[in-house]
Amino acid sequence: MKQKLKLDSIDMKVRIFVEGIADTKFLKDYISYKYNIQLEKEDIIETDGWTNIYSNDNSELIKNKMAQNTDDDGVNLLIFDADNNFSERLKNIASWRQKTNLNFEIFLWPNNSDAGDIETVLENIINTDNTPIFNCWKNYEICLRSKSIKGRTNPLTTPAKKTKIYGYLEALLGETKSQKQRIKERNRNYKNTEFWDLDSGYLNALNAFLDKHFS
Repeated sequence: MKQKLKLDSIDMKVRIFVEGIADTKFLKDYISYKYNIQLEKEDIIETDGWTNIYSNDNSELIKNKMAQNTDDDGVNLLIFDADNNFSERLKNIASWRQKTNLNFEIFLWPNNSDAGDIETVLENIINTDNTPIFNCWKNYEICLRSKSIKGRTNPLTTPAKKTKIYGYLEALLGETKSQKQRIKERNRNYKNTEFWDLDSGYLNALNAFLDKHFS
């Protein structure tokens, strides 16, 4: 078995800035799987949401960490959700980068070109043997949209994507307390091929983005 390398052991100073724990756990597993590199706690920084790079104390902390890493000849990677509008989110972040005079490269989930988020990625890289689970979920959403509730003027709300991914794993993992723990974002194992396909072509854009720094 190959020994996993730490960033420092190969003289790399890459720091990744993400929104939350879901991004952190996925990227740690993906980079470990693809490049045999183990990210440490200081290698990936959570910002608690993209709006936090613009204001509050956390913004100053993020800017300081980026600036310090640049001063140390390091590379900063910012990987955030595109959400509903890829072009608008890219424009806003690029504008902030210019205003603050920071140096970092940008990748927006799901594929650096379309609207979406980390959950969009996860939905598209499931083990295809498990597709029937999402087919059931689709029927559930169709059913909700077709129903009306007495005294309610608004349509029923379909569950968020996070809930969909949670439901996908819950259907496969079972009902014990330990199994329920494995469903949580921080505990998921994306290298488990029973659930996920890290070789999926859907990840080609991410792979190309990371290759420059990790391959």
